[in-house]
Amino acid sequence: MRKRNLASGLALAFLLVSLLTWVYQVKNGLIVTNMRNPFSWGLYIATFAFFVGIAAGGLIVSSSVYLFNLKQLKPFTRIASLSAFASIMAAAVIILPDLGRVDRIYNLLLHPNFRSPLIWDVIVVSAYTILTFLSVYFQLLPDWKKEGRGFLNGWTRKLTQEEVESIAARWSRRVAMVGLPVAILIHTITALIFATQASRGWWYTAILPPDFIAVAVASGTALVLVVSLVVAGRERFDQYAGAFQTLARIAAGALVVHFFCVAMDLLIHWWWGSPEAIGILSLVFNRYAPVYLVEIALPAFVMVYFFSEKGGRSAGSLLLGCALLFTGVFAHRLMLMFPAFNQFPLSLSLAGMEVEGWHYPVAVGEFKAGAPVFAGSWPYVPTLFEVAVALLPFGLALLIISLLVSSYNFLPPKVPSLNNN
Repeated sequence: MRKRNLASGLALAFLLVSLLTWVYQVKNGLIVTNMRNPFSWGLYIATFAFFVGIAAGGLIVSSSVYLFNLKQLKPFTRIASLSAFASIMAAAVIILPDLGRVDRIYNLLLHPNFRSPLIWDVIVVSAYTILTFLSVYFQLLPDWKKEGRGFLNGWTRKLTQEEVESIAARWSRRVAMVGLPVAILIHTITALIFATQASRGWWYTAILPPDFIAVAVASGTALVLVVSLVVAGRERFDQYAGAFQTLARIAAGALVVHFFCVAMDLLIHWWWGSPEAIGILSLVFNRYAPVYLVEIALPAFVMVYFFSEKGGRSAGSLLLGCALLFTGVFAHRLMLMFPAFNQFPLSLSLAGMEVEGWHYPVAVGEFKAGAPVFAGSWPYVPTLFEVAVALLPFGLALLIISLLVSSYNFLPPKVPSLNNN
């Protein structure tokens, strides 16, 4: 209980700091961030992609248990659905500060452009939020009936406990059948927002959607593992040790697919050797080499570590691996932005030019006396304001998980049989 109170307190502190900073940003504009015309997506969009991936991975785990009869992981279905619900709520909320004028969001609903992947992302995120809520709702319904409490369960008063359990099992499976393809779809569409941008060579690849899904399975499974370890505690670690190791192996297997996609992407960029491709690789392995090293080295270590016996031997080793994985995946999301936005897509070729394809400088978007108005690259580093606002989704996800875990039973003391009704 003490740990959960600490988590709730930390979540509220994150929310307070982020909301106050967001109010300051709304009052003064996005100029308080370090994003400019040359670098229009930054920490906020990277955080959005991070949480969308975790959300997709969480529901993939929960749905797979029902659809593929994974009995060993059955005790973690509630936690997986909760992780997915908290993460998609976090992903949805971080989009709002990135809009700048959030009061004009109604235009997106009144005048949707269905040729844009962005509107499809809004649709899929909304549908995914409903699905993850229903997944948690139906799994908790039998407990709510038995305990005489809960949320939106008044209709169960005239039903017997057996009838409620039958309804919950049946609808949990139905939600899983819809949830698995939607979980894959949500991250596929998020990847397509990047991959359909032909002017950004770092994104313009068909490898991006499967790579996004692989990273989603790895990070989403890792969050399920972390929450399960915290809920189980030391006293129940041995009871679920085999299931914990299975989750770790799932995350490691997903990382194998991820690194295959990474290798193919780098190979293709290098193979053709076009100026654009070589320019991107130069940015990746020179200017942003430290961040890229974190992106590659930490998940690679976790992949090997989770496949080893030592990686799943204790709760501490599993938590360490998950923490390193989250750090590497977040670096992966940041590295989506850095090389893409610092290779300007606008170019000009004139007869007699020694250099073919001279890149236009881009207007920064602000004017200061003595400062350059145009830039050929932008040294983007998030400001403290951005970092503070970006605490919003972390605080929201942590609050949702800590409050629900402390209020309801998300990890049964005994492993139940899988109901296929």
